[in-house]
Amino acid sequence: QDFRPDLNTDIAKKQHEQIGFVENISTNYKQNTHKDAQWFGKAGFGMFIHWNIASVREIDLSWPMMSGTQIGWSAQKPDQDSINRFVANGNFWAGHKCEKNNSCITPVEYWSLAKYFNPQSYNPEEWAKAAKAAGMTYMVLTTRHHDGFAMWPSNYGDFSTKNYMGGCDLIKPYVAACRKYGLKVGLYYSGPDWYFNRSVQSFLYYGLQKNYKNVPGLDENLKPRTTLKSQADLQMHYDSVASYLKGQITELLTNYGKIDMIWFDGGPDIPKGNEAWKKCITMDEIHKLQPGIVVSPRFFGYGDSKTYESDKALPGTKQTGWAEFCTTIAVSGWGYTKSPLKPINKVLNDLILCRSRNTNELLNFGPDKDGVFSIEMKNDLQILAEWMKVNGITLKDCTALPDNESASVPATASNNHRYLFLFTDNKANSIQMNTNSKVKNVVLLTNGKKLKCTVEKNEITIPITSIPATGLAQTFDVELTK
Repeated sequence: QDFRPDLNTDIAKKQHEQIGFVENISTNYKQNTHKDAQWFGKAGFGMFIHWNIASVREIDLSWPMMSGTQIGWSAQKPDQDSINRFVANGNFWAGHKCEKNNSCITPVEYWSLAKYFNPQSYNPEEWAKAAKAAGMTYMVLTTRHHDGFAMWPSNYGDFSTKNYMGGCDLIKPYVAACRKYGLKVGLYYSGPDWYFNRSVQSFLYYGLQKNYKNVPGLDENLKPRTTLKSQADLQMHYDSVASYLKGQITELLTNYGKIDMIWFDGGPDIPKGNEAWKKCITMDEIHKLQPGIVVSPRFFGYGDSKTYESDKALPGTKQTGWAEFCTTIAVSGWGYTKSPLKPINKVLNDLILCRSRNTNELLNFGPDKDGVFSIEMKNDLQILAEWMKVNGITLKDCTALPDNESASVPATASNNHRYLFLFTDNKANSIQMNTNSKVKNVVLLTNGKKLKCTVEKNEITIPITSIPATGLAQTFDVELTK
């Protein structure tokens, strides 16, 4: 049976369930009020970088080693008899697209990629320079993904650059590059560690054991586990997980100076309510190490902002509080997978929609095994940079329109300026904006030309039939009287 995922399935949600990210809406935690954390409210645009040993094989990070996703992520749920045949067959990749492109990989095979990971052209200054030019204000780099490989020589665990690459530290030059170009420093860190947890967890997507009977757990070779650990052994493991995570997070927040953001992804491999949580790092301890840090909500279940992931999750309304939308510039995949890129017009439009709804966008790029962006990625960054030279003021340090104003197109506000965005697919003959203020000037930023508008009651109408097409969103600067 073909179990390939339905493209309409919310895969991001399924992944969040696997890694234990559940938002805790009952917490009393308050957003960090430290002055050094306030940059995030208007950060606007950031660069996400998913990169590690997976780039050697040109596959996505971590998830390719997890079998059964072709069933668990499918909208078409098989019946129990189909699952029984699937299990009896013993091929836990059955029906997965990896069988067609020869990319199926066991956890052991995946982890062996660390032996071949030795980026020869790693120069994070190139990333930071391109990010800065494209209007980005912060960067976030994967320091350790779910696969467990730490990109610095960690004293905790045995799967980091300390054991490979001669102890090279890939985090230090990245932090330095961010600072050189005036970008806020963000570090991604996964709560789950499938390497550290390999003797305990199953590498069969958890939803199958949850939703069906007689489904075995799989070991790191994708063979059914034949032995189970005692409760005493499990508790020792949970305690070691807590100490390990606390040690690595402390290293990241101690060894590199000021860190502006820690982008947690998923909860620790410790059962909810287990006493091992008392040995794990706490939010208070994080704030003692980095008082002004912004913390994502995906470790504790709460943090300083909301996070939305994948194109389907782009907020449709104006957000209150800090919010961030993360997505990929590639059509699919977070790492270097040779996936085609999304049309740059869509990428820009999504950014504009985010900013018009008080949401930051964190746009992901996946470098190759040598640490280099593809030519297509570089070209798109250059296109964004050219657009930002003319239109950057419409997104930087801006907010959504005030509650008493509205527009027929996406719009942002900064002091007495309102910026209206004309997308290339707009079929109207004019755009409108409602405001109680008087209009001083209307300028098309593309060419600096002043435009005529009409005002009736509180509605401004700007004719756009004569606006020349440019292939990208165009912006109107509506200056209001103070």
